Amino acid sequence: MNFIDETGNRHGRLTVIERSKSDVKAFWLCECECGNKTIVVGTQLRNGHTRSCGCLQREAAAKTAPGNSKSKKHGMYKTKEYHCWLNLKTRCYRESYRDYQHYGGRGISVCDRWLKNFENFYTDMGPRPSDKHSIDRINVNGNYEPSNCRWTTRSKQNANKRKVGSISSFTTTELIEELNIRGVTI
Repeated sequence: MNFIDETGNRHGRLTVIERSKSDVKAFWLCECECGNKTIVVGTQLRNGHTRSCGCLQREAAAKTAPGNSKSKKHGMYKTKEYHCWLNLKTRCYRESYRDYQHYGGRGISVCDRWLKNFENFYTDMGPRPSDKHSIDRINVNGNYEPSNCRWTTRSKQNANKRKVGSISSFTTTELIEELNIRGVTI
């Protein structure tokens, strides 16, 4: 089997010690700058895909961990606000979503400022006031954008639904007024 002898070569943080036994590919035993040893396929060393024992990736992950002041990420991926942002994008752009026809299927979209940037969404909306609040579009036919969204309670959202012609789309208060009846009758 022909192979390129990598013994003694340096690739990133790895120094090749010797060839590892294999009948199929040229595997190399390497020592990393951090002291760990690892076995790597020769092509992975030469094309730059593998540059350490894994310590480079661990260091990069630690730099972007939530709570790290050097982090370029927002660190809010487990928050209700972040999940709200993901969900509104799903409603508008994932055709397989069960309620897509009520959002993206009707032409509702997410403004460019929010679409690919959670930090902009959070800056505009702020923290959710309580667990009882969720995002609401003021104009139910409007898009998800700063001027059309607010945090509100379920009862306010229920009063802000579009009318589709069935009795179930009315709130109790609207039904009392529409039918001119007393609340106890309902």
